[in-house]
Amino acid sequence: MKLYNFITVGQCGNQIGCRFWDIALREHANVNKKGVYDESIGSFFRNVDTRYNDPLNIPIGSGRGKISSLKARAVLIDMEEGVVSEIMKGPLREVFDHKHLITDVSGSGNNWAVGHMEYGPRYHDQISEAIRRSAEFCDCLQCFFVLHSMGGGKCHVTWWR
Repeated sequence: MKLYNFITVGQCGNQIGCRFWDIALREHANVNKKGVYDESIGSFFRNVDTRYNDPLNIPIGSGRGKISSLKARAVLIDMEEGVVSEIMKGPLREVFDHKHLITDVSGSGNNWAVGHMEYGPRYHDQISEAIRRSAEFCDCLQCFFVLHSMGGGKCHVTWWR
């Protein structure tokens, strides 16, 4: 099975990413209320045991519906916490692993240079750790999808193998 990890960056990337996860859940999970998911959902989500602070993976289709929960294979990054905070207050709040959310309060004011020169070095280790941790949950990582803005709010999707 191919497994994909998503890295959503900035306001645009996180808004597009949130819409993607909403559609993916509607397509795969809403039809199944028992928590026994088919294999195709595993490309985008982890099925985890919710009894633990650091959720353990449960094989997809194992039939452990009462203790299982879906977690998106995603890292959300934004130096202005507004969009990520709104996502975490909305209906998708349980889908994201809180250890894979990286935010700051002030933001870079839509200035790429500030984000690159100030926040990049400051959060480099935390971002690398979150991406590494997310990748380690994959048995066979196929690629990373990076959703981010390319100036002026035009969203751009990058695909890395």
